[in-house]
Amino acid sequence: MVHGHTSVSILSSICLMTAKSMGLKTVFTEHSLFTYHEFFAIHLNKLMKWVHKDLDAAICVSSACKDNFVLRAKVDPKKTFTIPNAVDFSKFTPDFQIREKELKNTPDRINIVFISRLEYRKGIDLLIPIIPKILAKFENVNFIIGGGGSGMGRLKELIEKHNLHGRIELLGALPHDKVRDVLCRGHIFLNTSLTESFCIAILEAASCGLVVVSTDVGGVPEVLPPHMAYLARPDQKSILRQLCNAVEEVHQLPTETFHQELSEMYSWKQVAERTEKVYEFAMNTETADIFDRLKTAYSWGVIAGFYAMIFSIMEFVTLMVLDIFWPESEIDIVRPMEHQDYSTDPHSFGEHHFFVSNKDERNLLVQTDTVKIDCTYTATRDRIEIVNHKRRFITCNLPRPIVNPIDIDKCTCNAIITNEKKTKVLGNDKVQEKEKKFLALEMDSESCEESP
Repeated sequence: MVHGHTSVSILSSICLMTAKSMGLKTVFTEHSLFTYHEFFAIHLNKLMKWVHKDLDAAICVSSACKDNFVLRAKVDPKKTFTIPNAVDFSKFTPDFQIREKELKNTPDRINIVFISRLEYRKGIDLLIPIIPKILAKFENVNFIIGGGGSGMGRLKELIEKHNLHGRIELLGALPHDKVRDVLCRGHIFLNTSLTESFCIAILEAASCGLVVVSTDVGGVPEVLPPHMAYLARPDQKSILRQLCNAVEEVHQLPTETFHQELSEMYSWKQVAERTEKVYEFAMNTETADIFDRLKTAYSWGVIAGFYAMIFSIMEFVTLMVLDIFWPESEIDIVRPMEHQDYSTDPHSFGEHHFFVSNKDERNLLVQTDTVKIDCTYTATRDRIEIVNHKRRFITCNLPRPIVNPIDIDKCTCNAIITNEKKTKVLGNDKVQEKEKKFLALEMDSESCEESP
């Protein structure tokens, strides 16, 4: 089975088409919304009809996305399923102490957070006129704006023109691991996007305990329960009205319960289970042969359909020739991963992971510049990849080959790594570099009594 993502991905389209010619099952996930009248969208939609017409199954992240995809790609709605995105809620937890600490001297202040690319598609033209009107009406409101883009210059001009230096904080582009800390500083999250198929940003914001004010475009109305969001039409008056309502009512809403509610509604475990059911559906569908492919190609039209048929025939012939010179029987394929077989004889599966229990961190110096760490590692005959307790990867060459790597699944162990200094000559300069060298794995004898 081949699973592709995003209709604008050339790699995905090529792989899906080749997979159908090889008789493999295909599944596609669409994440975006596109129009029907723009020059780019017209030609993209024609390509999608060809690439996706013979899909065994399709997944869309919202019902709005599904309707859009079915109309654009002419895919059978019975083969198209809706599976929403999810969020790692352990990374987006509310922390009201961050906000209380910042607002210690001004407890009545309300922070409105806007984190997005500052571009037309994200509604920068709606955001800029709204800011001075909100700040003029509410003296206790400030804006925190994160993100980069062409709209940054216009925001700086706005601050200078209205003298809003103390009430608008521009953070610039934010790395994803800093987003949660910024969200926890706010009371309200503002989203002014003109098009969204799902909008994970409002889900992350609500998970951190913020009330959401958003345009009701695309799949946005499907994401949050009504008591968590104020939805507005994508125009200034509607957004301004809903933002004013949110500012006046934000302290009356049970924002402390948002995280728990959403964590029960969305999870990657549910996404995986539902995706697995789509895979099962795809595996039970009838596989299209070359004649079905030609019929699909011809449905493009007289001219485009003719060239599509020529391409399909050339691709089919190329695969036949390749099968003569490089038979399928000589290509390694993925082995079925049966948990029971793996538990009985893990070494027959070749290279695989050995999981080690996480004990208390020990930064114990064994010798000069040598450290012992709790770790998980993957071993082959001549190489070891170690992951320490900070999830940082260290790959080292082994001092000698391992003939039969032992299974220490139930053991606690420590990897002993040393930094070996080496001198390299670069031009006229001598440079000293440190190369990490694996010395040994020290196992806890009490936890490894049953291991060889």
